[in-house]
Amino acid sequence: MFNWWCTRRNILPGDLLVNRIDIHTHLLPGVDDGVKTEEEALAILQLLATHGVKKVFCTPHVMTDLVKNHSGYLKARFREFQKLCPVNIELRLAAEYMLDEHFLCHLKEGLLAFDKKHVLLETSYLDAPPNMERLLYETTLYGYQPILAHPERYLYMEPENYTLLKERNCKFQLNLLSVAGYYGKEVQYRSKDLLRKGYYDFIGSDIHHLKQYKSYYSLSLPLSLIKTLKALIRKNEELWI
Repeated sequence: MFNWWCTRRNILPGDLLVNRIDIHTHLLPGVDDGVKTEEEALAILQLLATHGVKKVFCTPHVMTDLVKNHSGYLKARFREFQKLCPVNIELRLAAEYMLDEHFLCHLKEGLLAFDKKHVLLETSYLDAPPNMERLLYETTLYGYQPILAHPERYLYMEPENYTLLKERNCKFQLNLLSVAGYYGKEVQYRSKDLLRKGYYDFIGSDIHHLKQYKSYYSLSLPLSLIKTLKALIRKNEELWI
């Protein structure tokens, strides 16, 4: 069990992110609820590089409300943004797919996956898709490995829901700020519980804007937990092949 009263250390500045990969960001400008301008995106990338991040996946939202966000459009936007990327950090494109009524259309067209196999998926925070099991199963039939983004934030889920998803080989991605209480006490509790059970496979920032990134400076975690997160963040390297 984690000792939450032991010696603590700020997330930044520290060595948690040194030589690491961020697999979940919303840094492709102007395509979703993430950064709006190239200037803000580049400022965040410079900060990430300063704290040791070497490689970053841009994972824009793909959902019904964002009608432009198909693979072709996002690839074109990414190619243009990539030309501006700092030389000391490397970018790749994936996406975060909402399990909604248009997901199967995206699936048939081909998904923006990390390594042509692992794909980042999400649901509403409050309600499960009525056909969630079917959509996850269809994803595997097309040869993809589902990664559920920030499962600790889905307040509709009960412990048995998480266990069932893991039994069905769904991988989990933790938001780093969840364990520091950024999204509230309930999400923090869930993230700690899932960490204890060893349910997480990957970790990401899910960064949307510069103000959110700067919040890392005021957040601290127990040293014992930081060691656990370091071991987890190393697994991100599996997706960069």
